Amino acid sequence: MKSVTFKNVGQGDSIVIEWICEGENRIGIIDCNLHGEQNPVVEYLSTKSITTLDFVILSHFHYDHFSGMPGLFKYCIENEIKIKFFLHTIAEHVLQIYDKILTSKKIEAATVDFFNYLEELGKTLDDDISVNIHTAPFKFSDSLLLSFLGPSEKTGSNIAKQINRKVNTKDFTYSDINKFSTISYFQFADSGVLFTADSVKVNYRNLNKFIDKEIILVQVPHHGSFANIYPPFWTDLKKKKDCPAVFSVGYEPKDKLPNVETVEFIDKAGFEVHSTNPYFGISEYFNGHEFTMDEPSRNKSNYLNHFSKKIRTRSTHAASSSKYEGDQTFKF
Repeated sequence: MKSVTFKNVGQGDSIVIEWICEGENRIGIIDCNLHGEQNPVVEYLSTKSITTLDFVILSHFHYDHFSGMPGLFKYCIENEIKIKFFLHTIAEHVLQIYDKILTSKKIEAATVDFFNYLEELGKTLDDDISVNIHTAPFKFSDSLLLSFLGPSEKTGSNIAKQINRKVNTKDFTYSDINKFSTISYFQFADSGVLFTADSVKVNYRNLNKFIDKEIILVQVPHHGSFANIYPPFWTDLKKKKDCPAVFSVGYEPKDKLPNVETVEFIDKAGFEVHSTNPYFGISEYFNGHEFTMDEPSRNKSNYLNHFSKKIRTRSTHAASSSKYEGDQTFKF
């Protein structure tokens, strides 16, 4: 039995992967985001009796993907939980970009905590590896293989050259970090799962040729931003019927993700839409109403009740509204 849980952490990622190997329960983590004052991944691990995490993947160095990792590292240190592999895309040029764009005291403090706990954790790590598309696959059992289909190695080298030029012709932005986002491809005996984090559109142009398994679960890139969708990849992807496609979203008025165009495209491409929250494009597409929490808070619960009732009649898939709110767990 294998399971994947997308924890509801607002707009950000926290994914728990579980499987059985030689009769033992195994766990790996992709990204770890705080949700308010809570750390859902740590809270979940505290309910388990574990001594090892087979891997922790940091898809890219954005706050909504690493804000909970200092707490995760601290929890593992204090409870003597070994992390075998820490897999990430942090490199010198990524940190140089951060130096140029860092303006938030909150992010700066989390970054300091992250590296302090990582340094302490490093004493027990089997390996700390910066990954890209050329990284050799990791075999976690006879039936579980992890490959990275992104980022491109050229992304890092091109940006490093730009940074090191005497005259820098590019102004870097926070979104440039998305170019380093992983695309994690987990292969089982006869199927596969894709975790796309905030990977950018260009990474998908030739990706289908690297996928030789039937896909049974996908994550929609960058919280459903249509700018990150390369339509031919998704329409040509070999997948099971009504393959679940998950949006990891929260209430972010600045971004208003997911875009309704993405929700409509994914739904009409034959995927079964799931979401950790029913905001923006989810409610607009299925409910015909653009949800905003600028509405009086007392109306929020009434609105969500109305959304829950209506979404059951508008959705092309027969399922309860829990598909669009809260943790999303899939068992295979």
